[in-house]
Amino acid sequence: MRNFDTELAAELSKDIISMFFMIEFVLTSGTYRYNDIDIDIYDDSGNKFTPRSFSFDSLVGSSSLSVDNVDITIDDTDQIISALLLGEDVRNKETILYLGVIANQDVTGSAWAPGTAWATGTSWMPGYTRKKIITQELSRFIIGGWELNGDNGCQITLTNELILWNKKTLRVQSASCQWLFKGTECTYAGVETWCDQSYERCKNLGNEINFPGHRFLPALAEKEIWWGRSAGYKE
Repeated sequence: MRNFDTELAAELSKDIISMFFMIEFVLTSGTYRYNDIDIDIYDDSGNKFTPRSFSFDSLVGSSSLSVDNVDITIDDTDQIISALLLGEDVRNKETILYLGVIANQDVTGSAWAPGTAWATGTSWMPGYTRKKIITQELSRFIIGGWELNGDNGCQITLTNELILWNKKTLRVQSASCQWLFKGTECTYAGVETWCDQSYERCKNLGNEINFPGHRFLPALAEKEIWWGRSAGYKE
């Protein structure tokens, strides 16, 4: 479950709200920012998000090791998005999704006029009323793939960057030693020049305290293990 800022949560709880989403593509050729309503939106850092129609069904995720993923369908009537997708390899590039609301409160200040400098935390609505904009980062993704849908749209698959995380065990269970002889983990610094990685050799070298293997594994490999009552028990 995602926690929202108190101010944003208060706006979302109202019966009537003006909610929107913003998306930010961080590509090699530049950073491209869009919102899904028909006015320019600025975030708290003054970054401009221009209008562009896009939609998505829902975020998919779980509390386990699976990751969030979402398919964004975005308007490409002007062919700008397709040019970006075809102009470079966008896979694994960072993408950020934001949630925002237009609060029903005027921001204290002078009336809007063309060319007026942007003010932190605010944006301009059509006309002469300045309304407060509240935004919050919703989730970070990487681009997993994309598909052009004719001449007017495309679908971009976003997935959490944790999909790149690949856990590899540092060691496997073994009866022999896995360390490099006289290496950092072995720590042996004597005059001997060979080791067959066995516990017996390690003990002869006086270095058994650093032996990492499980020397009893061979004895257990073919051993028949009985659970519960003793072997051969019959009722």
